[in-house]
Amino acid sequence: RMLMARKTFLAIHTYKSELAKKNTFKSLKNTVRTDYEWADRWNFPKAQCIATWVGTDDFFFCHWEAETEEDIMTTLTENGLDENLITVAYPIIMHINKNECSGRDPYQVWADVKV
Repeated sequence: RMLMARKTFLAIHTYKSELAKKNTFKSLKNTVRTDYEWADRWNFPKAQCIATWVGTDDFFFCHWEAETEEDIMTTLTENGLDENLITVAYPIIMHINKNECSGRDPYQVWADVKV
C-alpha cells in the first residue's frame, strides 16, 4: 500500500461503564511513566496520539495523527484499548495553538474545503 500523508484527528473517548472508568483511573494512579515515555508508548505504526486531555468526567480527548479514522480504531483494537472505551474520531483541518504561533495564516486551509 502506498503511504499517504497523515491527517489530524480529534478523538473523543468515553468509558463503557462506571466500572471501566474506575479500573482505568486505578490503573493511571499506579502508572509511573515520564511524558517522553508516554509519547513513545502512544506511537504506533498506523497512528500516533500526540496529545491528550483527561479529567475526572466521563469523557476525555486525544489528538491523533493517522491516514484514516479506521487506522486509529484499528490501533486501539489491536492494543486492547477498546475493551473499556468507546471512541469517535473527527478529522481536523485547522489547529491553532497559542504556544506555537508563527505568523502564518491558519485560515488558508479553508480555501479548498467543500461544505
